[in-house]
Amino acid sequence: MASQSRFKYDVYEHQMTIELDQGVHRSILFKNPRTFAYHFWLVTWPGHLAISGDMGDYTFSRLRDMFEFFRHAGPAYDRTDRINEGYWAEKLGAVDKHGGVEQLSEKKFKQAVLECFERWTFEDAEQKARSLAYLNDDWDGLLGCPPQNLSDAMHAVGNYQCPVTGQRFGHYWDHNVSEYSFHLVWCMHAIQWGIKRYDLVKEGRTQADHDRRVLAGQL
Repeated sequence: MASQSRFKYDVYEHQMTIELDQGVHRSILFKNPRTFAYHFWLVTWPGHLAISGDMGDYTFSRLRDMFEFFRHAGPAYDRTDRINEGYWAEKLGAVDKHGGVEQLSEKKFKQAVLECFERWTFEDAEQKARSLAYLNDDWDGLLGCPPQNLSDAMHAVGNYQCPVTGQRFGHYWDHNVSEYSFHLVWCMHAIQWGIKRYDLVKEGRTQADHDRRVLAGQL
């Protein structure tokens, strides 16, 4: 998962360039002047916001001014360290073909497998211990080295049969083992962070604005 701290590290030296700013028609570039790593654009037009760049391309649609939509995700999301993943994902239109919307959650995957294992029937504690040992140590596709995507995870679990008892994971399909993709969450952080940077400039509340007022003797 793309945490807020990871995002802030990636954009630590980013600068904002407002390329177009005409009502809801905007094009704003954020990048480190020395590299294109983790650069991104925020582009808006009536009813849409698109983010594109090094971490993927996504388009959202809800309100005429999508900056207003992301500004007011709810009282709990007014800070820069909060995003509304589920609600925002519902507003997705175009989705990056590489980053996607969801990815396999290793934590949820392991938890689901172990919960299903606990539903199995064993003759005694020794048989259960032997079965768990196989699960942990002898089958790299499940817990030792989890699959890299949801399809492989489902296939691996569906084909597994315990070598001790012959039991299978019949209830595994009831579990949700996905999470929002790293790239999508990173882009959500970028949208919120970028809009806040834009708002500070429009409100004259940046450090550069403060320095200009000091030099002009206004403070």
